[in-house]
Amino acid sequence: MVDKLWTFVLGAQDPEMREIERVLARTNAPFMHAARNSMRCTPRTAYEADSVVRVGRRGFARPMVLPPQSPAVFVECTVLGHEPVLRVDHHHPGDPGYDKSPERYLEGSSLGQVLRLLEMEPTETHRLLAAGDHCLTAAYQGACPGVDPNELLFLRASWRARMSGRTLGDVLEGILHAAKQVDAHHDSEFGESVFLDPTEAAPDLAEGAAYAGKPLRYRALSLEGDLKEMLKGAGPAHIERFMAGHRDAGRVVYGNPHRGYAGAYLT
Repeated sequence: MVDKLWTFVLGAQDPEMREIERVLARTNAPFMHAARNSMRCTPRTAYEADSVVRVGRRGFARPMVLPPQSPAVFVECTVLGHEPVLRVDHHHPGDPGYDKSPERYLEGSSLGQVLRLLEMEPTETHRLLAAGDHCLTAAYQGACPGVDPNELLFLRASWRARMSGRTLGDVLEGILHAAKQVDAHHDSEFGESVFLDPTEAAPDLAEGAAYAGKPLRYRALSLEGDLKEMLKGAGPAHIERFMAGHRDAGRVVYGNPHRGYAGAYLT
């Protein structure tokens, strides 16, 4: 149960984090956003935050203060110089949701953990968001109780359409076409489909691979201009080999073998 004195500090924006913010706002739970150099953190900087801000509806970041002794709950972030009373996360060993299976996606996902702290029952939309964030490929294959793969596709396609300015029909067509591409490129010997030219990777490639249920290794440019190589939808041993290979090459690596994804920064 949440103490009224606790302040939630939220990491980088994505559909799940957006819903966490909405839940906190509806219950009047205080929250801020993790920041670096006075800008809200991105996925790459979320665990290197040096301050906090409050981002308004129009996207403007207002500087805030998190006193050193103030009890805070870190949600997928770390603020340097502060020790939280609780972490809500599933990205790193030791996180509450790190090793949770697809069947336990609500315990694994950050949204599910926040709902549990607030003693709230998850809605159907909460379940879709939680499963899609925690174990997308498994969710599309029907491995998450209470989650309809078709409803999941519609919700995620709707979000992609809203964020990209494309029509819902175009996004759905793109995902289904990408699923066919991934299927056609599947290498049974290595157990993955490979797309290493970021200029040729379709925008819906990763989503299509998850929908097809096939492991995908591909490269893409992040919004910050970093070139990343990623592996998604693979088993634990496959993910661990990928991470070890890039780590041995001296690259910054992230991932979770239990959740079937990993990535490495090539630049």
